[in-house]
Amino acid sequence: MNGNDLRSAGVTLRWCSRAQLRAAFAATALLLSPLSPLQPSVASGNPALQSGAQSLLVDPSVRAAGMGRASSAVFWGMEPNGWSNPALLVPDLADDVHFTSKRVTAGFWGLGVLVAGRPIDGVGGMRLDYGETVATDAEGNPVGSFRSFEDIESFGAAVSGLEFSEHVLRAFGKDVPLSRWGDVSVGWAEKKTHVFFAPALVTLDGREAAGLVITHDSGVLFRLTPYNSIDYPGRLDGLDRVASLRMDVSHGRSTLNYDDATISYIDEDQDDPILRTHRTGWGVRAAIGLSPLTRRALERRGLGWLPDWISPLVQWGRAWDRDLPMILDPDTDAHVTGSTIKNEGWEVTFANIYSIRRGRVEDPDGQIVGSTSGWSLGVQFMDVAGFSYDEATVPQSIFLGPVHRKASTFFVNPIRLWSALRRSQGLR
Repeated sequence: MNGNDLRSAGVTLRWCSRAQLRAAFAATALLLSPLSPLQPSVASGNPALQSGAQSLLVDPSVRAAGMGRASSAVFWGMEPNGWSNPALLVPDLADDVHFTSKRVTAGFWGLGVLVAGRPIDGVGGMRLDYGETVATDAEGNPVGSFRSFEDIESFGAAVSGLEFSEHVLRAFGKDVPLSRWGDVSVGWAEKKTHVFFAPALVTLDGREAAGLVITHDSGVLFRLTPYNSIDYPGRLDGLDRVASLRMDVSHGRSTLNYDDATISYIDEDQDDPILRTHRTGWGVRAAIGLSPLTRRALERRGLGWLPDWISPLVQWGRAWDRDLPMILDPDTDAHVTGSTIKNEGWEVTFANIYSIRRGRVEDPDGQIVGSTSGWSLGVQFMDVAGFSYDEATVPQSIFLGPVHRKASTFFVNPIRLWSALRRSQGLR
């Protein structure tokens, strides 16, 4: 898949042009056929293949792809994967399929919101565009064309518990760095998905092949930081004279589409289930930065800005995910589960500029087993602004070749940028 990411002023744009994305859409292919609308059998097979609204299974993160798609506990880096569906089948659609995402995010005092079409119409949104289809009559003569697509409007909110408490205490004159040692974050999101497969003029019963569904996600992230002398004064004098150090352990748990929603297309009495996924993940991270002595030496030489660009000097992270996809069987009112999907990977970053990534995916039901790889090149100034170019290679079904993904990411935090400019003017 050839993909590109652009993040500007808190707005994230994603698109995948000429994407090689076709496997795992057997259910969608049947739904597109006006001759045989799908009533999936939930008693056998991969639950993800029987899920409606396939756009909810597409993961736009190239960084996560290079790390074996393990991302539910990865909180560090320029682009933590905010939309990471663990039941991703590394789909392989047609060449003219595009996936576009526009999101607006904002945060204050450890509180964050994400707007992508909800609750404010026209502000962001996501679309999976299947491209143009030419409709023909019984003799094969073209009678018109149309575009099939899936639109997602979403809204999300999250709170970082200890960071929020830290800001509240600071407002009352007490500076207690609670988040230095760890944090607990919780989040929730609502997604409204509109699926349009075909207009009424090409269906046998003269009804539009379209559906609408609302689903919800929830998750929690735990972070433990035993030592951090990169962002705070160190407490090991001997070590801190040589270099600063940070170590983290994280654990994430989430449920995607937890409400067991269904979607109907042509026949209102024929509902297709939306895939529900439970995912758990672990992450570890270690970073080495410049020592305070080195920072002061750079400041004396007029290079005090350099550490904010190249620190940490070396950063290593590893992540493990276990994902369990399932759908609700309406006949038994019980969940039919697929096989556990195992995703794991690591990345190492040098001077906050160049990263190398490796990983492995084991998805028995999707017949996806193999290694992933990736790399990125970029620059980042603290959390004010940054740019990176990423590439990744991920396996598909054992019957298909690997997918090559590319992405460009740019972000700027206008609030922190304004604060940095004011501080700079104050120093002058």
